[in-house]
Formats: sequence, structure tokens, C-alpha cells
Amino acid sequence: MYSWSEGRLRLPLRTTSFSESAAPESVSPAGSEAGPAAPAAAGPGDSALPELLYDVRGNLTLHCSLPNEASLAYFWTKNGTALEQVWEMTGRYVLEKGGAEMRMARALEDDYGNYTCGLTGRSDTQSWAVRGRPHLKLPANTNVVEGQRLKLVCKVIGKPYRPVSWWYSNSSDGEGNFTEVTAALGPRAVIGSGEGGAPGAVLTVEAAARSDAGRYRCSAPDAALPATTTLRVKDMYAALWPFLGICAEVFVLCAIILVYEKRRTKPELDDSDTDNHDQ
Repeated sequence: MYSWSEGRLRLPLRTTSFSESAAPESVSPAGSEAGPAAPAAAGPGDSALPELLYDVRGNLTLHCSLPNEASLAYFWTKNGTALEQVWEMTGRYVLEKGGAEMRMARALEDDYGNYTCGLTGRSDTQSWAVRGRPHLKLPANTNVVEGQRLKLVCKVIGKPYRPVSWWYSNSSDGEGNFTEVTAALGPRAVIGSGEGGAPGAVLTVEAAARSDAGRYRCSAPDAALPATTTLRVKDMYAALWPFLGICAEVFVLCAIILVYEKRRTKPELDDSDTDNHDQ
């Protein structure tokens, strides 16, 4: 829980474990309200604001705690603009409890920003740096042919995008320690930004080697859980084996037919010679 003290909103800190089986401490599923959580990456100029994480497609609720004995009217802004003037929020939020509470159903990625509440005629305000909680996605299994280009894309949901880190384990059974991918694969591992601008979301290896097989994991600050994929590197000649097998079967079949025809023809020739001799 959080508390308001001396003009500042105090939030608890939490840490994220790499364990896939561990439940995150403050994850709100879709349809639930976003509550106080770990600090997220703040934008320029808002490092002093208390930060609040919300789940994309979950509910977002902000409660204005300013004292209001005179029953003054509340106002709300996002990034300095009155909420009623923010086009993308039209019809998507409601003000309750006399305007002291702002509720938004199914919050979107672009709903992140700096939110402020205040009272008409008063100079004091209350602000939050609202940030989307990162959710990371990788396919469960990935296949690549030896020598071909490997490209892994960690899909990040939740803005602003946090920097993504990559880890590698040569164990494929879920056990074993993970090592930073650049330390495990060396300069062959190239990390770049994703299409949406998420820093470090793309891992590329120009020529995959058999030794690259294993488990790859992407993580980001404040993410509920890391995402993991199991990479299998196929032999570059694996596609030739079925073709070579068919060729071998055809060769053996032709040899059998040839031998059979040769043996069948020889008795016929012997019978023909015997008939000619009798005449």
C-alpha cells in the first residue's frame, strides 16, 4: 500500500526474479485496478514524481488526496493538458467521488504520462508519473539452420519502453544458470532496437552455430516476468538426408530389377539352344 506524507506519495520497492514459476508481487490482470508498484523508468524532467505502474488492458485508478474542506471543484491534466482536451482519452475515463477519483477501463499503451489533479483556485497539486508495466513475449521454441541468420525479437508491451537485456543458457531443460548473451556468444551477438523503438529488443547472430543451441531469455526493468525461448540449431545438410534416402531406395530397386531380369533371361536362352540342337 502507499501513503501520502509531507506532500509526497511513498511507494514500496520490489525486485523482479528471473524465476518463471514465481508469481509477480503486484501484477494486475486485465480488468483489475492498477495499484502502487515498483518505480519505472521516468521521462525527462519528471524524476521527482512518484511513479505508478499499470497493466495494459487493465484498469487504471488515480485518487486525488488533496484536502478539500471547502468542496472546491477538482481538475485533472495529462502532460499539462486538461483531460477533456486530450482527444485519445475522450469517453474512456470517468471522474467519481466528486471528481477526486479518475478511473479508466482497459488502459492502453499510450495512456502513460504525467497525470496531475488539483483544486480550482488552489495552487497545490498532486502528480503521478504513470508508466505501463512491461510484459515481454518470445515464442516458446525457435528453430534455425546451421550457418543461417538467427533473429530473436522480444516483443515488449508497456510504454515507455525499458531497455531489454538478453541472457543465454546452454541448458534446454529449464535448469542451469543464465549468462549475458554478449559474454556467452561474444561479438557474434548483435543487439539492436525493435521496430517499435524498444531498445535492445532484437538479438541477431549472422551465422548460427550448433553450439548456439540452448535457452535465450529477455528481461526488462519492472517486467512481471522475463520471456524465454528454446533454440534448436538444425544441421545444414539435414534437408538432404531424405532426398539421399530416396535416391538410395531407387538405386537398390533398380539393381534388384536388373538382377531379376538377367536371371530370368538366361533360362530362356538355354531352352532356345536345346530346341535348335534337337532339330
